[in-house]
Amino acid sequence: MKQTAAVLFALLVASCGTTELSGEDRSEFGAGRKAIVKTWNQPLLAGMVFGDSPVVQILSVDGRKLDSAVLKLDEQIAVDIGVREVEFACVDRAGYNEEDFTEVIELNVKPHHEYLVGCSFESRFGPDGNYAGSFDVKEKRVE
Repeated sequence: MKQTAAVLFALLVASCGTTELSGEDRSEFGAGRKAIVKTWNQPLLAGMVFGDSPVVQILSVDGRKLDSAVLKLDEQIAVDIGVREVEFACVDRAGYNEEDFTEVIELNVKPHHEYLVGCSFESRFGPDGNYAGSFDVKEKRVE
């Protein structure tokens, strides 16, 4: 029982938190030369208790592929100001299935702003025969 609890705690800790920005990225954000794009995902333990929800991952910015940490709860990256094409994936935690999807979203990135991105699957099939899904982007100015 203690081992099971330790494993669950380790998984919870490994999946919590947000990836850290470098000191340079934080400085560029403070100077108004970069903005922050973050993902929002339901905590792993909450997903197990209340039903699984998909995980948002940041795949690329302006075509430049990024490393994505599957066990991290949330990711954040600093991006240059201006119009950016950011590719996101919406992935089922149980593994690849017909509900997983990606989308490139064009963001007009502004200085001193954060962009929080979440995703969801809809319960109906889309025109291609797969479940339809959507991304939700919330923009917030950070002082």
